[in-house]
Amino acid sequence: MTMLESAGHAMPDDLLSVRNLTRRFGSQAIIENLSFSIPKGNRVTLFAPSGAGKTTLINILTRLDRNYEGDWSLAAENSATIFQEPRLFPYMTIQENIFLPARIRGTPITEGLMEKYGRWLEVCDLSAYTRHYPYQLSGGMKQKVALIRGFLTEPDLVMMDEPFTSIDFQSKRAIIRHILDTYPQITVLFVTHTVDEIPLLTQSLLLFKANRLAEFATYDASHLSVNIMEAIYG
Repeated sequence: MTMLESAGHAMPDDLLSVRNLTRRFGSQAIIENLSFSIPKGNRVTLFAPSGAGKTTLINILTRLDRNYEGDWSLAAENSATIFQEPRLFPYMTIQENIFLPARIRGTPITEGLMEKYGRWLEVCDLSAYTRHYPYQLSGGMKQKVALIRGFLTEPDLVMMDEPFTSIDFQSKRAIIRHILDTYPQITVLFVTHTVDEIPLLTQSLLLFKANRLAEFATYDASHLSVNIMEAIYG
């Protein structure tokens, strides 16, 4: 059984395991008997049409939605979630927003962490905006802040729910390149319905064709081109 095939139980190296998960809204099941697992160090894309339940799955895995059947487990000691919306605190500066998770966890703000922070600012073209507040930034800039906040403290697992929607393609490529160079062993669950993002970031693809998260096919995402993806999906 491959790592992304339906599984009845978690393996020892799985950071995330989903087992027979179902989420209904009234009589309609938007997630139906879904099972998959992601071992440590794997970067996985979940690709499905709009409205298929991708954000609902992320809400369940972040415990924002508890009205589901089935089970899931998270073995990561330090996980981060980057949502579609930046979710920044409006009364905090950009720097304060970025370092808030570290302060909550009691992570020391070391010289090494500040160096990583400075490099992230350069990659995202935000070096001049650290003392600004969210209302002073564009939507794409705020989303970059959310990305920095999610990755800075090197979590074991990052769940990303269409985080590049408001970011231009050139910036997206630079950010993804920085992620791969800086965190080569990080585990990622990347949710998207944008074809060209898949081969840039992830290794494996869970492809859902129906308008619900149920049966899926798996592919080697690192070798998929946009044309191949369109042929598969079409």
